[in-house]
Amino acid sequence: MKKTAWLGLVLLVLLSACSSAGGNDSGTGTVSDTRYTEAKTGGEEDSGTAGNADPSKHVKLVIATYGLSEQVQKAVKKYEMLHPNIDIELQASSNSGKDLNDALAKHEQFVKNNNTALLAGSGPDVIELDELPSDQYVRRHLLADLNQLMKQDPDFHRELYFTNIMDHLQNDGGLYGMPLYFSLVGLFGDADAIGKAGVTFDDGNWSLSDFIDTARQLKQKGDYKYAFAEEPTALLGELVSENYAQLVTVTKGEAHFDTDALADMMRQVKTMFDEDLVFNFHLGGRPATNVPQSGKAYFFGTELSSLRKAVMLAPYPHTKLYAKPHSSSSGGGGDFKPHGTLGVNANSIHQLEAWDFIKFLLNDESVQSYIDALDASPGFPMNKAVYEQQMNKILRDGVVNTGGDSSTIKVDPVLLKQVDAYLSGAVNPVGGPSKLEKIIDNESKAFFAGQKSAEAAAKLIGNKINLQLNE
Repeated sequence: MKKTAWLGLVLLVLLSACSSAGGNDSGTGTVSDTRYTEAKTGGEEDSGTAGNADPSKHVKLVIATYGLSEQVQKAVKKYEMLHPNIDIELQASSNSGKDLNDALAKHEQFVKNNNTALLAGSGPDVIELDELPSDQYVRRHLLADLNQLMKQDPDFHRELYFTNIMDHLQNDGGLYGMPLYFSLVGLFGDADAIGKAGVTFDDGNWSLSDFIDTARQLKQKGDYKYAFAEEPTALLGELVSENYAQLVTVTKGEAHFDTDALADMMRQVKTMFDEDLVFNFHLGGRPATNVPQSGKAYFFGTELSSLRKAVMLAPYPHTKLYAKPHSSSSGGGGDFKPHGTLGVNANSIHQLEAWDFIKFLLNDESVQSYIDALDASPGFPMNKAVYEQQMNKILRDGVVNTGGDSSTIKVDPVLLKQVDAYLSGAVNPVGGPSKLEKIIDNESKAFFAGQKSAEAAAKLIGNKINLQLNE
C-alpha cells in the first residue's frame, strides 16, 4: 500500500505555494468577524432570516479558507457580477511558510482562530473544513445541515452530482460539509499475475482477515513473494483512517474510540509482516533499498485525483483497480477522500446565500475542471457533467502527456471503465493526515518492536485519541 507518511504530506501541503493554491504569504490565519458582526446587528446589510432572503438587500458573505486557489478567486468575482447584492470577503490563511515550523504555526493559527470564532457563535458564513475538526463542530451544532438547505432550493438537483459521495458523508443524520472534489483510495493490482495464480476474491466485500488469507494463497500459488509493500505503523494508520467510522462511536455527544478493535487490527498487521506477506519499507529503522517495483508485488496502494493520474500511476501492463479491505459494517464499495469541503455556519443569518454560493462552485466549470499543466487537480469533480467531459476527452485523445516533454502513455479503456465504476460505487470516506494518525504512528512502534502488548498499546492510543476527539 502507498505510504502515507504524515510528515511528508504535511510538507507537501504546508510548504508548497503550488499552482493549486494562490497562497498569500501575508496571511496569518486570522479570521476577521467584522462583516459578520455588522450583518448580524442589522442595518442595510441584514437580509433577515436565512429562510427569508431578500435579493434586493445588500448581503456580505465572509468565507474562510486554508489557502486559496486561483480558480476560486475567479469564481468569487464571477459570482459577485451575477449577484450585485452580494459582497464576498475571502479570509484566506497562507498554506506556505519560510520553513516547516513557520508553515505549521500558520496552520495551527488557522485552526485555533476558527475554532475560537465558531465556539463563540461568530465566525465566517462559509468555512472550508478540510483542515478543521468538523466532527466536533457537528456535535456542538455549529454547522448548518446542508440537506435542509438543499430541500429548500428548487433549483438544486442531486442527480447531477455524485450522490454516493453526499450520501456517505452524512453525519448524525445530516450533511454538514459539501466537497467540491474527491479522490479515490484503493489498490492497483497486477491482473495478469493474480489470474495466473488462480486465486479469486471479492474485493467489494473483503475484510482484513479475507485479505490476509488471499495474500497467503497468492504467495503460495503465484510468482511474487509479497502482497504489497508498506511500513507497519503507516499501514496501521491507513487502516484506522479507512475504518474510522466503525472505530469511533458517539454517545450523548461524547466520542469513544474502540480500543479492542484497534488491538485486533494491530495483531493482524503484525501477522502480515511476521509471515513476510508485506515488504517492510523500513527495515532496521532505515528506508529499504530493495523496495519491490512493479512486477514484484501483487498490489500497490494508490490515491487517484484524476483520470490522467489513473493512467500515469498504473504500474502493471494490465492494471486493475481494487477496493481496500474494510469492515463488513461499512458495506460493499471503495474508499474516497473528500477535498475542498465547505460548511455553512449554523449561526449565520445568510445561510441561503451561503448555500447558493456553494452550489455555484459545484456548477462552475472553471472550478470543477480544475486541472493545470501539472495536473494538480485536488480530485474528481462532484459535478457529473464536468467529469463526463473529462472522460470523453481522455478516451478521444487516447494518450496522456506525462509532463513537459512530448512523451505520452497510452490510455487503457478497460482501466478507465473500472475507475468509472469505482467513482459511482465509492461509499467509505477516508480522512487525510491528522493528529490521530500521528498518535498511532508514535504509540504503536512499541508494539511492533515487541515492547508492549497489543492491548496495552491500543489502550494508550485510545486514551489519547479520546482526549483529542473530545477536547
